[in-house]
Amino acid sequence: MKIRPVLLSLSLFALLSCQPQQRRLVPEWTGNPAVVNTDEEIRAEIGEKDARIAAYLERQHLDGILLTQVRNVYWITAGTANTQIVLNKDVGAASLLILRGGKKYVICSGSEGPRLMDESLGKLGYTLLQYPWYEANPVTDVREKVLRSVAGNGTIGSDATFPGTVAIGDRFKELRYSFTDGELKRYRWLGKQTTEAVAEVCRAIEPGMSEFEIEALTSDALRARGIMPTVLLIGADERIAKYRHALPAGAILKNYAMVNVVAEKWGMPVAVTRFVHFGPLPDELATKVRKSAEVMAHYEEATVPGAFCASIFEKCKQWYADAGYEGKWMKHHQGGAIGYDDREYVIYPGIAEVVQDRQPFAWNPTITGAKVEDTMIAFKDHCEVVTISDGWPMIDVTLNGKSYPQPGILVR
Repeated sequence: MKIRPVLLSLSLFALLSCQPQQRRLVPEWTGNPAVVNTDEEIRAEIGEKDARIAAYLERQHLDGILLTQVRNVYWITAGTANTQIVLNKDVGAASLLILRGGKKYVICSGSEGPRLMDESLGKLGYTLLQYPWYEANPVTDVREKVLRSVAGNGTIGSDATFPGTVAIGDRFKELRYSFTDGELKRYRWLGKQTTEAVAEVCRAIEPGMSEFEIEALTSDALRARGIMPTVLLIGADERIAKYRHALPAGAILKNYAMVNVVAEKWGMPVAVTRFVHFGPLPDELATKVRKSAEVMAHYEEATVPGAFCASIFEKCKQWYADAGYEGKWMKHHQGGAIGYDDREYVIYPGIAEVVQDRQPFAWNPTITGAKVEDTMIAFKDHCEVVTISDGWPMIDVTLNGKSYPQPGILVR
């Protein structure tokens, strides 16, 4: 009788040992910082943006501006104030009011006020204007009264629907196109961390995994770094050539995988795509990725401050033709400006935008089955790619005596 429990335990151990072991590749929290800028850098950045807003109010004949979109709140607070409670909504749970003369207020319910004032806005000179949550509804909305208590009869522009304000449209976002020193510091950190996360996944996945599993690993790798994925495109084998936007659908990886992300922190997204191939790279695929890299190099060379985006668009047609893939630009958008939106704008025929100094761009030239996608910043004398990772295979493309290295396919 005394032996039976031991035998039962041994039998149970043997049974469990025979069960297939689930892969565990979930990364541990990296301990990355919530803030990478110093207090002095944050103050300098906000001071520069306050000056941009003051000039904007003058040009638009406004007495103040109300910012409710999450990306604009992040922008004006140098990435320190997060008002995004619902992750798939761009309109936040608080609004920042900036008046002519520089007075600043945060308008929100009691659910948000204490946290925002304690952790960010109080230190940035904002005054809290708080209302009960139940007095902002379709029947009774006290928000206009709260706004007018400090704005008087002034004309207030708003980036989102708000009582007593006038819509300012998309043109306000031009204020955030050209990055400050503080933003460049955050963006470089974010680009490197995001690309390392993607490369980590490409080196960890194995044939037999499903696209859903690769999607989960990619999300985990980003979240472990404190970064939020906003786009996750995962493709395996035939689905990569069949669909330009290969949302994961459960296909089982055999030889070829694509990991394509847009991911953000501090309201600032970066875009990056990487590919991994198991076994020798087919000649046709090697040619396509090489030609995509050549087109990408042309984009990087052409993206200089003062360049007309409509001109860049027209030139891309010839770049594809010179690569031997005429007309392939029609199969997918080519990318465009990035920074505080997944794409601030995508280039198209006749677009009126002009490349700004220190403006980020994410180009994504693609030839069926291959793509090169990175995020860069346009400077007066060079372009800087921020989505880089050590040890990744690169394709060297030289244009007019200058090297433009591009990511190749990782062969395992």
